[in-house]
Amino acid sequence: MDLLDVLPDFDLKPHTHLLHSLDKNNVSVSQLVALAPTEIARICPLPPRDVDRLVRDIVKALQQDLLRGVKRKRKNTADTPGGRQPEATGTKVNEQTGVSTSDLNFDRALNEGIRPGHITEVVGESRTGKTTFALGLLLSVQLAPPVGLGKAGIFITSEGPLNTKRLNQMLSSYADVLPEQRPSLDRVHTITVTDLEAQEHILRYQLPVAISRYNVGLVVLDSVTANFRAEYGTRTAAQLADRAAQLTNLGNTLRQLAIEHDIAVVVTNQVSDRFDDSKHLFRSSPAATSSPAASLQNLPPAVAERRQETQSLDHQQRFFTGWGDDKGNTQHEQLKTPALGLAWANQISARIVLKMESERQEYAGGSVWKDKNPSRTFAVVFAPWAPTTKPPIRYEIAAQGIVSITAPEKRVGASKVTDGEHAELLDEALWATDEDDEFP
Repeated sequence: MDLLDVLPDFDLKPHTHLLHSLDKNNVSVSQLVALAPTEIARICPLPPRDVDRLVRDIVKALQQDLLRGVKRKRKNTADTPGGRQPEATGTKVNEQTGVSTSDLNFDRALNEGIRPGHITEVVGESRTGKTTFALGLLLSVQLAPPVGLGKAGIFITSEGPLNTKRLNQMLSSYADVLPEQRPSLDRVHTITVTDLEAQEHILRYQLPVAISRYNVGLVVLDSVTANFRAEYGTRTAAQLADRAAQLTNLGNTLRQLAIEHDIAVVVTNQVSDRFDDSKHLFRSSPAATSSPAASLQNLPPAVAERRQETQSLDHQQRFFTGWGDDKGNTQHEQLKTPALGLAWANQISARIVLKMESERQEYAGGSVWKDKNPSRTFAVVFAPWAPTTKPPIRYEIAAQGIVSITAPEKRVGASKVTDGEHAELLDEALWATDEDDEFP
């Protein structure tokens, strides 16, 4: 149970008889707040009245903690000259905005780089340069603001040792930087994690000490997928639930580190194959109908089917996975999705997708295929500080890292509807219900 992680000062004495059962059933604070006390009591099981008392105390403690944070923010604002926020003075107190990618086009797409205080995921197939991209950040974070943070980096690897030969090759591209400002391998620290137990121990206990000791501004986890795939090979319901809980704990730990130490956290992720859309399943299977099915009965069949399809995960995942949103892509490229599913996608702040698109050449009687003329693209799928990248930026893997090979192009912000398929979501007829007549 993560109660003391969320509320370190919470008084456990009145509720000690509940903790063992809650911890045994992996009940988190978010579940205690979101679910009904009777549901928690049924899962554990525990007396509903005692659970209700615990939930009320937790909610009260969360509200008080939030209020203390607001007061601290107001106090810090009042301590600035004139009692105004830094933006109101017309000058920027802190010029740094993020960790540069060392490429102008990528930095523009990211609105000045990777931001501290957030978890940023870099996802892609093999040979797209995910690790190379992360290694470049380990060097650029050492540069003085506003390009970097002037701090060291930590590389946590689960797929083999740090490639120091490649890192040294990339370091040679900083030869024109003044010696006292030039990045150094001495400020890149690394550790290997072989399983989830070792990974959790390092992230919870060793990493916070290392961040303070070495003045770290960037932590890279390469990759987040390897240990989970090794320990959760099968897909039973119990294992999927356990994996989702582990991913939530990992996300909470990394997010807490990013916020408390004001560091940038970058994780690399692999991809999984995705089968073709399942429209035929929704048309033929009544089990696929969601709970508001009754409201669909009075709609024309075409409208009901279209609404049901747009509300399905198969349709919506194109907007946050990075695959499927572009109609111009080949079918082969669309059938990919980031590993670890929606449980992990809910833990990250930003997702960057690196794709390798290529022509497919058939030979040997059609039984063997090979890639021809591969081209790689970079795109921001979602981020709280940057819009979706449209169109994607083409790049190549060079000695100094991944480098864009296109001129800056005009991109469309995420809030502007330019695709006809997306624009139809604004059609009022698609979302009309019987209640509209009762409550005009």
